Amino acid sequence: AATVDLKPTKSAMFDIGGFSLYLECYENDKPTLILEQGFGRYGSDGVWLENIERLKQDFSVCLYDRAGLGKSESGPVPVTINTVAQRLHLLLDKANIKPPYYFAGGSYAFYVISAFNHLYNDEVLGAVLIDPPPFGYFMTMGSRWPDEFTSDNQELNSYYAFEQSVHDPMFARAPEKIDHITSYQQLKNAQSYGDKPVIVVRAKPNAERYDPPFVPKDIAQQMDTLFGNAEDSFKQLSSKARVVYSGSDNHHLHIADRDLVVKSIKALLRE
Repeated sequence: AATVDLKPTKSAMFDIGGFSLYLECYENDKPTLILEQGFGRYGSDGVWLENIERLKQDFSVCLYDRAGLGKSESGPVPVTINTVAQRLHLLLDKANIKPPYYFAGGSYAFYVISAFNHLYNDEVLGAVLIDPPPFGYFMTMGSRWPDEFTSDNQELNSYYAFEQSVHDPMFARAPEKIDHITSYQQLKNAQSYGDKPVIVVRAKPNAERYDPPFVPKDIAQQMDTLFGNAEDSFKQLSSKARVVYSGSDNHHLHIADRDLVVKSIKALLRE
């Protein structure tokens, strides 16, 4: 990665009620862009810096670490997606980062941004969603298996056990303790951005099914159907939603296809 010598205008911990979150900003007089991260990932890891260098001519940029990740302190767990969005809102308020905001973020960030947009609709101007999972991803993981499923195939049993972990918000291996099932119910009502610009940047499609070959076809079909319908569901997020595809099949397109991600974020200002 290129070395970027960027100096933040803000780099501090802010108390949001018994614990503190880390926020980093590159501020100017341009519209504010908040960068949200994927599941278990955090803003202070530096992978966005190269993009921020290219975005700061058009945006005043902030990014942060969710509770328990990166430089941020842990807060009460488990949490729902609405709590995650409320914590971000409080953090921005404490740091005096005034709305309205544009948003961009990869993968699971889609859920956080959608919850924020639903709770604070007047404060969101538009969003770029980078290779997001379709809404219902975690719910499908947890609900597609027959009751008391068991198999002679140990690999399949392990896969089943991992997917069932979405029912356990305190699952030990999860980097964030999220109640995915309650969050699904909250997000059901948060799938509309009205007429705000929403650009969904997706990885290059492939013909492979989502699951490994050992997953039975009837179980695998449910996830394939979810992903098969994803483009249509993304286009319904807003009357101004559009979907673009990268030439890269890498999930982390803000690293693998910086040009397309930066171009898409800048396009929010014209849409």
